[in-house]
This record gives sequence, structure tokens and C-alpha cells, in this order.
Amino acid sequence: MMTLDRMVERNQAANLLALQCMLRLGGLMGIGMLGAVRKTLDTYLVCLRHGVDCMAQSPVADSPEKLVIGCVDATTECIERSWQDYRNNLQILLLTQDEALIWVTRIDRALLAAD
Repeated sequence: MMTLDRMVERNQAANLLALQCMLRLGGLMGIGMLGAVRKTLDTYLVCLRHGVDCMAQSPVADSPEKLVIGCVDATTECIERSWQDYRNNLQILLLTQDEALIWVTRIDRALLAAD
């Protein structure tokens, strides 16, 4: 039979583990969000820079086809960077999920701990 003191200790341990879990997951999600915002702004600046370079390098007498080709090349590089950023954010999300599963297991073990 479990004593009241033992039950309170077990619940306190589980509550502390739950608090640690939330702090760690919140930190990982915060890092993911800040990284996403930073990388989005970086990609936006790269696109703007390429657009300005494209417009500066193409003479007014150039054909519209040449202008479109230059813009497509600049956009392709921006898309490649954006795809890499997406993969990095997905990895952070998967890491957060793994971390959550680890902490849920720890909390379950603390709650099921025998005398």
C-alpha cells in the first residue's frame, strides 16, 4: 500500500519533470521560430539584392526575354536557399517531437514508480 507521503513525492517528481519538459520544448520551439524568421528575412534580402543586380546589369535596350531569364536565375537561387531553410526547420521540429517523447516517457516512469 502506497503511503500519502510517497504519493506526494511521486507527483512532485512528475510535476518537476513536466515543468522541465515544457521549458525545453518551449526553448526548442523558440529557436525554431527565431531561426525561421531570420532565414525568411535573409532569403527576402537575397531576392531583393538579385533583383536590383539584375535590373542594374540589364541595359534598357535588352529584350524582355533576357530580363525574364535573369530574374528566373535569381529566383532559382532564392528557392534553393528557401528549400534548405525549410529542411532545417523541419529537422528542428522533428528534434522537438523526439524531445517531447523522451520527456513523456520520463514522466510516465516517475508516475509509475513503485515503492
